[in-house]
Amino acid sequence: MQATLTAIAVSIMLGQAATIPSPTGRLIDNGGRRLHLFCSGRGSPTVILVAGGGAFSIDWALVQPKVATSRRVCAYDRAGLGWSDAGPADETVEQTVSDLHALLQSAGERGPLILVGASIGGIYIRAYQRQFPSEVAGLVFSNSSNRVALVANGVNGLLWDLSEDQIRSAFPLPRSLSPAPTREGDPFDRLPLDLQAARLQFDIQLWERARSTSPGPASMLSWRKEFIREFDETDRDPPPLGALPVVVLTSDPLIADASHRTREGAAARLAFLSTNTTFVVAHGSGHEIHLYQPTSVVRAIASIK
Repeated sequence: MQATLTAIAVSIMLGQAATIPSPTGRLIDNGGRRLHLFCSGRGSPTVILVAGGGAFSIDWALVQPKVATSRRVCAYDRAGLGWSDAGPADETVEQTVSDLHALLQSAGERGPLILVGASIGGIYIRAYQRQFPSEVAGLVFSNSSNRVALVANGVNGLLWDLSEDQIRSAFPLPRSLSPAPTREGDPFDRLPLDLQAARLQFDIQLWERARSTSPGPASMLSWRKEFIREFDETDRDPPPLGALPVVVLTSDPLIADASHRTREGAAARLAFLSTNTTFVVAHGSGHEIHLYQPTSVVRAIASIK
């Protein structure tokens, strides 16, 4: 009976979500564009939560309140996602790092910072630390394997194995023919009902954009450049980050074990960024550890003092 009532409540909540609700945080001007930032709690270092591809600030809702009991913690929406306005080069490393730095400065959120990156968010936090090293007290990578593949000229290859010309040749990408999303499935159905409703509207926005526009290769070219830069810097000793605290949180124990011994692949190379790297395995978790096992992410953040 309880399961039936819950299903009905979810259906009503999602069905009534016809418009984007009010933002959970603040909309802050960033050179004529507004970016959404939601901060809570007190304490230092301040934790900055960076979502994965096509993900939103609300996806951290199971992590942020727990972190906020002891530290200042902020989640934000990158340009073109959630409540944030689009920019000239969305999802490129360059715009993302510049936007985040300007956003924190405008909001009065100062370092030291612990940057937490989920999935593709891992390359953004690494690039931020490289550009603003004095601001960063630690990095947490959550399933940041970054094995991004693309079909170019009939070849399905990882971005760092493809040339820039091959990547450009894959664009414009085929338009999406999938139907509009109508509900939030696993793992996003773990979010509170009101945030599921908001997330559904954000997903519909992205779906409509995919139907009406043809994105260029800028973001993937930017990611490729960052991957190769990370590979190059971890080919040399000493580690580029010295003893900066780094936590690598993964749901795959094989990746974590292999990472101690080999530099093959993007996830493995995270081990060679610092002499102070800790591996944590979230056994049984899906890709979005912050939704499947939020406590694992909270503990990883708390381990950096």
